[in-house]
Amino acid sequence: MGHVYPFHLAIIAVAITLILAFELLASRRVKSSEDMLVSGRSLGLFFVACALAAEYMGGLGTIGVSERAYKEGMGVIWYHISASTGILLFGLMFAHYYRKYGIQTIPEYLYYLFDVKTWKVNALLNFLAYTFFTVIEVVALGSILAGLTGLSIKFCAISAAVFVTLYVLAAGMWSIAYVSLFYMALIYLGLPLAFFYVLRFAVPNLPGADGVAGFQGLAGAMTAKGMDPAFWFSPFSLSPMTVVGFFVGGILAVPAAQATVNYAFGAKNWKIARLAPILAAFLIIPLSVWTGTMGIYAKTAQLTDEPKLALISTLTSIPPLIGAMGALAIVAAIISTADSILFAAASILAKDLMQRWWRPHADDATVLRWTRYSVIIVGAVATLGALTVPELLKQAYFVYTLRAVTLVCVFFGIYYRRAHPDAAFWSIIVGFVAATLYQFDIPIDYKPYLFNLHVSVVTVLVAVPVFLAISMLRKWTPDTSSTPPPLYARR
Repeated sequence: MGHVYPFHLAIIAVAITLILAFELLASRRVKSSEDMLVSGRSLGLFFVACALAAEYMGGLGTIGVSERAYKEGMGVIWYHISASTGILLFGLMFAHYYRKYGIQTIPEYLYYLFDVKTWKVNALLNFLAYTFFTVIEVVALGSILAGLTGLSIKFCAISAAVFVTLYVLAAGMWSIAYVSLFYMALIYLGLPLAFFYVLRFAVPNLPGADGVAGFQGLAGAMTAKGMDPAFWFSPFSLSPMTVVGFFVGGILAVPAAQATVNYAFGAKNWKIARLAPILAAFLIIPLSVWTGTMGIYAKTAQLTDEPKLALISTLTSIPPLIGAMGALAIVAAIISTADSILFAAASILAKDLMQRWWRPHADDATVLRWTRYSVIIVGAVATLGALTVPELLKQAYFVYTLRAVTLVCVFFGIYYRRAHPDAAFWSIIVGFVAATLYQFDIPIDYKPYLFNLHVSVVTVLVAVPVFLAISMLRKWTPDTSSTPPPLYARR
């Protein structure tokens, strides 16, 4: 156990109390499985926008951005610009389709576009991927809480998993919608406040700043340390290929992610489903400036030699109240990602695997009960996984391959008239197998021969030709699709 920060613990305890109060309100709105899974399809513009934005302000968007800025400068702002681009494309090109047909999961939508076998394989693989992703988020949250409080990582990981599981269990998507508003308030209060304090009051005290505040004073301190401010403040401090990678990742990771699409399913109508991502995209962009600047400050002030601790070191070096508010904003950002990922896995388990695949004639009360069981199951797996298989985190981004290949299927299913169900099925299988071989170097290391491309890019490069080739070679007829899944009704 490291140093304990009592004030940070107190602030987090107050926030947890408020969140539990929100959950009591949210739980009163759950009367059916549809209330639990998609908030009764009654979420307004700000609920959807805040939930979407909060999901993409997680550990990578806070701790990860400050770490990258510490090492490579403010070119990291392209991370959130690329995420915003992906969310904009989701809103403009996909969200209204998802909402229009009254479905509740991405695999369901693939049945609407294709057939049963595509639905089943996508449901199974996505459930496994999102469950694994939940483990990753719990570990990340536990690590951050340990750094902020001085408590052990194991204790923090267990506490984080139990806490997120319990409040999602209370009211499902209503839980996430209610607390997302609270999280966004914390993020937009805590991080700008810490950012302002650092520039206005901490920077003038740095050697070389000569009492000057703001970016001018920070530039003076950097120059005194032999750092070139023109480079560190430049939006082009990262390599072009890194920036391209950000955009490819942002575009591939968002439009077909169950955790993201959930909010389109829960929107009041297709117009809100389409407009909310546009608002969310603009809410995300300032985050890189706040966290990136504090990462550069940590390097200039020599607060730590460990880039991953740049943001935490900055927040624990300023007055306790302001630092605690900033720390709470980080915790809120990471929890808002963890709850979305956990609920995505639980939704697919309850709706696709339990109800439609296993017991298609179950009544609504049973489906509601299964949804709660699913949340508990995913939460329990995440807790055990976080404690027993942390080494798997090295392959964390492998889960994005499922998002990428699902996006290929959704895109062609909507916009390509000759899209064939067999093409969707085999592009998922072949794309996933190719990604597995590439990521885990089976039987050789392919990366040097493929320019060290991100695994999700490799997945798309394999899946797209497979999809197009089969669609061109196979003729589509009304009888091409298999028997529809139980309870499915075209709308």
